[in-house]
Order: sequence, then C-alpha cells, then structure tokens
Amino acid sequence: MPWSPACGVFFVAEDRYMDMAFELAERGRGRTHPNPLVGAVVVRDDEIVGRGYHRGPGEPHAEVVALREAGARAAGATLYCTLEPCSHHGRTPPCVEAIAAAGVARVVVARRDPNPLVDGRGVAALEAAGVTVDLREAEYGRRARRQNAAFVKFHETGLPHLTYKAAVSLDGKVAAAGGDARWISCLESRRVVHEMRAVADAVVVGAGTVRRDDPELTVRLSEGRHPVRVVVSRSGRLDPAAKVFDATVAPTFVVSERLDAEAAPLLRARGVELIETGPEGLAEGLRELARRGLLDLLCEGGPTLGASLLTGGLIDRVTLFIAPVVIGGGAPELFAAPAVGAVSAAWRLDEVESRRVCDDVMLSGRLRRGGG
Repeated sequence: MPWSPACGVFFVAEDRYMDMAFELAERGRGRTHPNPLVGAVVVRDDEIVGRGYHRGPGEPHAEVVALREAGARAAGATLYCTLEPCSHHGRTPPCVEAIAAAGVARVVVARRDPNPLVDGRGVAALEAAGVTVDLREAEYGRRARRQNAAFVKFHETGLPHLTYKAAVSLDGKVAAAGGDARWISCLESRRVVHEMRAVADAVVVGAGTVRRDDPELTVRLSEGRHPVRVVVSRSGRLDPAAKVFDATVAPTFVVSERLDAEAAPLLRARGVELIETGPEGLAEGLRELARRGLLDLLCEGGPTLGASLLTGGLIDRVTLFIAPVVIGGGAPELFAAPAVGAVSAAWRLDEVESRRVCDDVMLSGRLRRGGG
C-alpha cells in the first residue's frame, strides 16, 4: 500500500493500540508464571472498547477479558494482542474460539507463541474461522520477546531466564577485604532490588552468601509478594537454622550436586525442597527449577556463584548498582572467574540501559560473550 497521510495516521494509531496492549500485559508481571504476560485491546471504529491482561494461571486470558469488556461491540472490531492467541484447552478454553464467537474481524499479533502447543496454530485456527490475522513481528516482535524473555527462553532451551544483580564499587568490588558489604549501595537502590524480587519467580543465592549474611531474601522495602528462595550448593552442607530456610515465609529450594546426610532430613523437616543434580551441576539444577514453573530468576549470589553462572553461559542479563565509592585491591570482585586473554573475548552488555538511583548508577543490559 503506497504511503498517504491517512495511511500514516492509521499506523500511528496501530502503534498506540499495541503500546497499550504491552502496558496492560505488564500489570501481570510476577503473577502469571509459568504462563506468559499478555495484553489485549479491542478497537472498533477508532474507539477502544475493550482492554484486558492475563492475571495468572487459571484466570481468563487477556483476549477473553478484553472481549468481555467490549461485549457486542467486539463484532467487526480489531483485536490487538501482544502474543498469539492460544488454540488449546488448558486451565481455560482456547482464546481463538472466543475471538471467533465474538465476531472479531481482524487480529493484530505482536509475536507468535513459542509454546509448541500453540506456535502458529492459533493464527491458523483464526484464519480458518474467517478472521484476518496480521502477524507483525517485524514491528513488535523484539519488544514482545523481551517482555516475555523468560517464557521464550524456556520454550527454546528448557532453561530459565536469569538476571544477575550486584552492588559494586567504582573499582568493581562487591565487598570490603574482610567481606563486609553493608551497604555499598544506597537505600533507594536496595528498595529497587526489593521491587525486582517482588516480580521475579525466584531469587537465587549461593551457600556462601547464606553462611556469611544469613539473608531472608524477602520483600520488605517495597510492596509485593515474597519470591521463592533458592540456595545453590555443591556439598549440601547447610545450616538448617538459617533464615532463608523458613519455608513458612515463602517456598525454599536447595539445588545441590549432592545431598548431605546430616543436613538433608533437617531441611526437609523445615519444608525445604531439595534438588540433587549430580555431576550435571548448575545447568541441570536451573533446568529443574524451570520444569517447576520458575522461569524468571533473579540471582543475588556472590563472586563464586556468579563465576559459575558466567562461565557456564547461564546469565541472560546483568543489573549493577554502581556506587560512588572505591574499596581498593584485594577485595572480592564481581565475578571470581579467570580473566580472558584478549579484550575481544570479554563478556559484554548489549541493549544497555542506565539511570540514576540516589547517588548510585543502575546499569542493566543483555549479556553476551565477545565475538558472539
């Protein structure tokens, strides 16, 4: 179609409707796992007549919520949705049936659903029902993938999406020489971390962090629910009295290469779930967490766990709170990993975002290995 002023206005409106759908989808963050975030907007005669987002497993999907709000006005309308409508029976009926029954004329989809139960079947079912489908991955696919990065990664690899978070000094230290790390970052930065915990499926630390800091890993400085807590160990030798193992506060997992005969029964008695990985180690532990619906992980581990994740290629994003302090040589560094031989082989951040949080700088980006 050749460009015209009217055509330009049309696509600006399309972007606005899809922007609203993405914003609606975000309202479900932290509550939908293992389902994806989805938002939907119904438009008829240039008027928004229905809005919806997925609130959680067992709840109506975004498309159904939007169609219910639109009512009879959905007939002949256009539905904008951030992910391909489902075509299978799960806890709820297929969305494609509700869309066709409502008489929707056209559906604009930001991205295909990577779930093999859907993945193109939703589009095909809508077209078979006489509904026009515009799959707009060129325009919206990247945004849709990022919004559901954890869901997409799980269906592509079987692994969860992992964000590695740390507070660091200007010279890249995460603690003083004696191990003291309270507090490198400012109070507002710590509040942001608690907000991150509140929307993650689980927060992950290593056994060393538990022994040194005895953290609760709960949400106290912001609103929201406590995440699942995960402690990673090689030996399984852990103190069952540690605060993080109070499973009455939130579910707690231990992921360990082997279980300790003395600690294991005491941990189970506290309600802790134990995952023994054997020689396959960390990757298998993360895969098992994903099988249990924990797809979006926030790791707050120390340099040793960080190095294992880094060298294993298991970190997807890095978020750093860089404080205006210098600690000096000999203190623990961000990753206890061997240095690369050339800068070109270093790990790098893409799609970097930064903002100031009190006196700190919050820096976040997608991690990749140099040359990748």
